[in-house]
Amino acid sequence: MKFLPVSKWQAGGYSRREVITGVVFLLLLIPVWRNLSCENDIDIFYLAATELRNGGNPYDGPHLYGMWYYYSPLFASLLIPFTYLPMFAVKLVWMLTGFLLLNRIYVLIRKFLDIPDNQSGFVYTCIFGFLAYNPVFLNLLHGQMTILMVWCILEGAWQNMHRQWKWGSLCFAIGINIKILPIFLGWLYLVKKDFRMLAATGVSIILLILIPYLWFNPAFHTSIIQDWLGLLNPLNKEHVNTIGEGGFTDFASLLTKYFSGIRIRGESDFNMAIWSTKTIFWVQWAYRLLLIGLCAWFVNFTRQSVVHEKVKLFAQLAFFMVCIPSAFPHQRDYSAMLLTPAMGFMLYTAIIQKIKPQRWLLVLAFLAAFAIGSVVFFPLTPWKFRHFMMEARIPGMGYILFIPVYIIWIKNYLSKAVAAE
Repeated sequence: MKFLPVSKWQAGGYSRREVITGVVFLLLLIPVWRNLSCENDIDIFYLAATELRNGGNPYDGPHLYGMWYYYSPLFASLLIPFTYLPMFAVKLVWMLTGFLLLNRIYVLIRKFLDIPDNQSGFVYTCIFGFLAYNPVFLNLLHGQMTILMVWCILEGAWQNMHRQWKWGSLCFAIGINIKILPIFLGWLYLVKKDFRMLAATGVSIILLILIPYLWFNPAFHTSIIQDWLGLLNPLNKEHVNTIGEGGFTDFASLLTKYFSGIRIRGESDFNMAIWSTKTIFWVQWAYRLLLIGLCAWFVNFTRQSVVHEKVKLFAQLAFFMVCIPSAFPHQRDYSAMLLTPAMGFMLYTAIIQKIKPQRWLLVLAFLAAFAIGSVVFFPLTPWKFRHFMMEARIPGMGYILFIPVYIIWIKNYLSKAVAAE
């Protein structure tokens, strides 16, 4: 662990970077404590695993406040041993795992970008810790999976880059098996023509799906796989008109909120038009195809740059993660965790590489970061303000705005990096 190393605590003499990461660590104990006493997604995982342990189908119905279990049969089956523990102990284990993954994400970002241990590196760590705090807080508070998804993507790419493609593919496959989001990175490796990584990831996914046949009745496991894939079917109506508690923030939820005519309980009506479900469906997929095209262009654009390969790869990974929260349905404010690598890269160009963006671009970046909750800690703001932000889907608008901001920021960086050469 890099957080407050015991050996240095005993001997004395912390570096400034270790001090700031230690402070962030202590602050993150706040959502951990609240998580232990509140119901959240960990309770849903626990109930689904309990259902599976008792021979039931974890996909048969909602488990908590009308919320369903959407993750893989393998994940639910791996949680079965934890169902013999009290919920308090399960949440402690989950939080510890979250901290371990956060530590590894932090280490990977420093490895990808070669963040130095000097004044610039200290400033970088302080600002990055500030921007990442709210997304991390929300993920720990709600017992979410996004921290795991970011780790799967960064670790998978790092291992593959160092010719450990078997481990890299397994990391991607774990993320895809549990929450499907990293499947979008398959497009990155297809554009880069890394067919070995794609094939290995495909094989790993199949193996992860098949493994539970070792301990479940084959007919039973086949039936729950079918139910799982049925819930994930993008053609399902609930994935087109997305209505969620507290407000979703993906592009589909914006269309539902402003163009479907649907009124959402407990929220103000912001409908500007009434489109059919079919129209909303096609607009959603047109947007997703646009993002797919943008991702291919971004990879080809950055491929010709003079920066180091690992820095280039990190910029590409960050862009793909920037696109996920608005492209996939049922994303919420904690999905901002997927944008933290991009924020880390933007800070890297400005603070470490000393390439300053234009003032107007800084303003747009601030507006996007404000909307998604990275420059303001929403839990400390008045309830009416927070409620309006969510019911108006302002974070979702921030996710969309962040995409062109990141593109322009990187274009500015690469053009000046070429000039410096």
